[in-house]
Amino acid sequence: MGSMLLVPANYNHSMIVFYSPRGVNEAMREWGQSMRQAFNRTVRYRLNDITINSLGYYTDNGGYYYYHTETEMNYEETIISISHKISLPFNYIQLDSWWYYKGIGDGVSEWSPRPDIFPDGLPMVHRRLENLPLAAHNRYWASDTIYTKKYAFVIDHANGKALPKGNDSFWIDLLGEASRDWGLILYEQDWLNVQTIDFTPTRTDIHLGHQWLTSMGKAADQIGVNIQYCMSLPRHALQALEIPRVTQARVSDDYAVHLRQQGSQWNIGVSSMLADAIGLAPYKDVFWSSSNEPEAPYKVPVMEPVPDREILIATLSTGPVTPGDAINYTDVNRIMRCCNQRGLILKPDRPITLIDALVADWAQNNGVAQGELYSTRSTL
Repeated sequence: MGSMLLVPANYNHSMIVFYSPRGVNEAMREWGQSMRQAFNRTVRYRLNDITINSLGYYTDNGGYYYYHTETEMNYEETIISISHKISLPFNYIQLDSWWYYKGIGDGVSEWSPRPDIFPDGLPMVHRRLENLPLAAHNRYWASDTIYTKKYAFVIDHANGKALPKGNDSFWIDLLGEASRDWGLILYEQDWLNVQTIDFTPTRTDIHLGHQWLTSMGKAADQIGVNIQYCMSLPRHALQALEIPRVTQARVSDDYAVHLRQQGSQWNIGVSSMLADAIGLAPYKDVFWSSSNEPEAPYKVPVMEPVPDREILIATLSTGPVTPGDAINYTDVNRIMRCCNQRGLILKPDRPITLIDALVADWAQNNGVAQGELYSTRSTL
């Protein structure tokens, strides 16, 4: 609280110290159960989330169509071709940050489809997709966002960012229109760390962060849309205890980091513990099912060294399973090992996590991993 300008009288802050003699994994599960009970956190939205239970397609950083289209096609035709030409039972498609308007600092100026991206409009694309549901990405708000003309926003001109105060109809209008007009079923709030750390008001107003996320969640519940947190800090994950419509959180770095061979991105055995404990499905991120996919939109040579590992980790994570291959490089047979013919993911009862012995080694070796060995469980 050191950066807060004011702590109101009678403000209450609580904490919990939790111990279990049954190892790190069990301690996290027991702690999570206590936290969920304290906040009456339900997991029913997680259990019934199509984007968690069924195969989807992603276009985020690491996907083949991240700021990139098929040759001689625009994005509209590319997205439709993904649905029609890849012989997989996709239950939804994700639209990443390439589809909306950006302003100062590359923040969001208007969260609506650009006509140069979807010339016929996103509602028409949705119909051409035979009403296939959509997931949609969003990032931090730019200080020149158009929504300040109608809704209450806090502006941080020094950092070029803005944030809705959450005391009006902003989120209901935003999510309601997307759900009604073009089939939004999952709102992905990305760049949570940047919106929080690089935005002075969230570091000086003790209530603003809570208002922002809970108002988003209440609107999502009213509309019937679920939420994914991405690039979240522990504070965001913990806030989700009060927001049951947050069903999932990405627990990895961007997949593009892995494709560039800049570090392991699939090793989610520790971060998944926290997400699952508080009721969130851990998301591994997009993946390729083939090792080499020529003309991918990355400035350095990229490859996926072990496609089977990507699919296995994603499937056993209990979170979304989302290939992002080029149309002509999708390994259908390899991906179909994760699901049935309708796209229902064949997942375990709990996510894979690092075994206790390796967690202890990791802690005793200053955070240097001695290897990766995961476990999970299914009851038949």
